[in-house]
Amino acid sequence: MSKSNCFIAALVFSTSHLAMVHAAAANTNWRMSTKLPSESFEGQLHEKFAELVESYTDGEVTIQIYPSEQLGDAQTVLEQVSSGIIDIFTDDVTYLDKFDPSVSWISAPFLFDSREHWSCFLKGDFFNEILDGVADEDNITVIGDVGPFTRGFRVLVTKDEVTSYGDVQNLKLRLWDNQLIVDIWTALGTDPLVMAWTDVYQSLQTGIVEAVTSPAALVEPMKFYETAPHIARTDEFNQANVYMINADSWESISEEDQAAVEKAYYEVSDMAKAQIDDAFQTSLETMKKQGVSYTELDTEPFIQAAKDIYQNREKAGEIPTGFLDAVDSARGACN
Repeated sequence: MSKSNCFIAALVFSTSHLAMVHAAAANTNWRMSTKLPSESFEGQLHEKFAELVESYTDGEVTIQIYPSEQLGDAQTVLEQVSSGIIDIFTDDVTYLDKFDPSVSWISAPFLFDSREHWSCFLKGDFFNEILDGVADEDNITVIGDVGPFTRGFRVLVTKDEVTSYGDVQNLKLRLWDNQLIVDIWTALGTDPLVMAWTDVYQSLQTGIVEAVTSPAALVEPMKFYETAPHIARTDEFNQANVYMINADSWESISEEDQAAVEKAYYEVSDMAKAQIDDAFQTSLETMKKQGVSYTELDTEPFIQAAKDIYQNREKAGEIPTGFLDAVDSARGACN
């Protein structure tokens, strides 16, 4: 082979090699940490999300899931997401209060009129400025809007039937170790008792407590209905899964791939809502056959009763200035 042909062959090889290296580098693999096992309801949805992301980006973006806190607890993982060691952490959005305590107030009990009101607030400028601050200061953003990936609704499970605000007065209620939750339910007229979740069934059975607040989906698995056969929907506060992602990781993919990832997120969110609603209806029918009653409470009296404590906390500087105004502005804004 002549020297010129050798040179051309080498140039072609070099160019081809660089193209292959560039193509390989273009493919992105994100590491995602979850708290729940892969076989759980939410775990399966996260697996579906990863599958859809790979499909919709034509393999340009793939996700390796590490379930069951394999990479560490939530606080540890969020630090690693911030630094870029891990790309994604998924769970409730309130975990971002690690970086901005303001986030925790979106789960304040009876602050929002409905899930629609809550979702409208989350789409507003006030909350998105909080998220922008976390992105700028801590290098973590979220995929899509916060709110669509529901974790179901909350209920009050009671020994005696509760059909109105008046029925909760002096109710011996199990709560967890959260001072805001305790303060609100105390202001509503209940008699709270803080105890471990695993102690609830026996405490209901022995009468130490008369009621417990719970995610609707856990009432049947925890068998609370066996000793407290009345369920009342309260929508006490709303919860949503989000995909909290390293901002640099997000910006490293094309706008086309970002749109594809968001498409996957919204589809999985729709699946979550449909499956949660169907699962609860199936569970409720099973429990009704065993004598359980179910009602949907008028929460307006609860919201009005909680209003004063929020206003007092804002005056004391415990709630960010403008937060309650933004909550008020969101009423009806998205209708």
